[in-house]
Amino acid sequence: MHSQVLQDVIQRVQTTMDNFTKPDHKGKTSGRPKFKGRHYYNSFSYPQLSNANIVKNANGRFCINLPKIGLVPFVYNRSIPIGFKVKTGTVIRAADGWYISLTIEDQAVPLRRAEIQPTEDNSKGIDLGLLYYAVTSDGEFIEVPKFFRCSEHRLSKLQARLAKKHKHSKSWKILKGKISRLHQLIARQRLDWQFKLAYHLFSDCQVIFLEDLQIANLIRRCKAKLGDNGQFLPNGQSAKSGLNKSLQDAAFGQFVQVLEYVAWKLGKKLSK
Repeated sequence: MHSQVLQDVIQRVQTTMDNFTKPDHKGKTSGRPKFKGRHYYNSFSYPQLSNANIVKNANGRFCINLPKIGLVPFVYNRSIPIGFKVKTGTVIRAADGWYISLTIEDQAVPLRRAEIQPTEDNSKGIDLGLLYYAVTSDGEFIEVPKFFRCSEHRLSKLQARLAKKHKHSKSWKILKGKISRLHQLIARQRLDWQFKLAYHLFSDCQVIFLEDLQIANLIRRCKAKLGDNGQFLPNGQSAKSGLNKSLQDAAFGQFVQVLEYVAWKLGKKLSK
C-alpha cells in the first residue's frame, strides 16, 4: 500500500472527527463517527497523480499507472481536456466493477457565475411533490417516475432468498451482488432521469425559483406517544413509513443538487 494512500485514510478520519466536533456555518454538526469495516470501505485515493500516470501498455491499450500496483487497463472514454492537469485519483469499488475518478484542474479557466436579473419573462417557478414530481408556474405537470417502487417486488424476492442463505457463503455472495446491482440500476435510472428533467426545465428560461425544502424534516420519524400506564400508543409511524419510502424514492435533495449543477453549467441561475 502506498504511503500517500494511508495518509489519505488518516485525513478522512480527521475530517470526520472535525465534522462531528466543529459546527459548520449553520451551527450544525454531523453524526457520531462509526467504524467502517473492510466490507464497507469501497474507495481509496491517491492525492498526487499526474497526466503522466495515463499511459499505453505494450498492446496499445490505455492504462492508469497506480503506485505500488502498476499498470491497470481502463476504459478511457473521456480524454483529459487540453490545458487541464490531473491532480488526484480515487479508485472506487462499485457493484458492477471498479472505477477511477480523476480530479482535474486548469487555473486559467475563469470561475463563471451567472449574474442574471430575474424577470417575469425569463423566470419559472417549480413546486416539488409526490402527487406530481414537479409542477411549473407555466402549467406543466411532470409525473413521478417511481423507480424504486417499480423494482420493489423484484428486490423483495431477492432479499427473501438472501435471508435463507448461510452468511458469507458462495450463494450468499452471488445474491448479494445481484441485490447491489439492482440498487445501482435504480439509482442510475433516477439520476439519469433527473438530469434530463433539469435540462428540460432550463430549456425555456434563465432563472428557476424553487422552495427551500428541509428533506431531513420530511422523512423524520413520528414522535412516540405514551399512555397513562406507560404503554406506547399509535402515532401514525406505519403510514409515515410508506410516505418516507416515497420521499426517498423521489430524491428531492439530489434533484436540487442536479439543478444547481445544470444551472452552473448552462450559465443560468437557481434561486431557492
